[in-house]
Amino acid sequence: MDALLRLVHDYQATVRAAVALFERHRGLGPPTRPDGWMTSGIPQSGTVDFEGTVRYFLHGYGCAVVWPDGTGVDWDFGDGGEIDGFDPWRLWHFARQRASHYPEFPDEDAVKRAVAAAVAAGSVRRSDYSLYYLSAGRE
Repeated sequence: MDALLRLVHDYQATVRAAVALFERHRGLGPPTRPDGWMTSGIPQSGTVDFEGTVRYFLHGYGCAVVWPDGTGVDWDFGDGGEIDGFDPWRLWHFARQRASHYPEFPDEDAVKRAVAAAVAAGSVRRSDYSLYYLSAGRE
């Protein structure tokens, strides 16, 4: 459980850092609905820093951001534009890029099993929108 919480916290911190770039360089905070950035008028893809080195791509209800070193983060916004949701697939892709930090998750199935165990234990809850969130006290 501790490994999953560490992965989720790291993932969420990286999403927050990406959203902060949009706030600083595009004047966009988290939207109030999942498709808010797609309808905000900014291009679907581009860069989101002054140097033009951090790339982004808006998709459906979310966004993917890639830093100059090739690592990135991909997230979907929650029903009200929340940025702290996650799903096993996105956690796996995040962990895979940083494999030495997350040896507990050698494949996507390991992440799925950990999320399922956390749901069963009450540490994680699933939303109606297929995103997962840490339960109160785990944030």
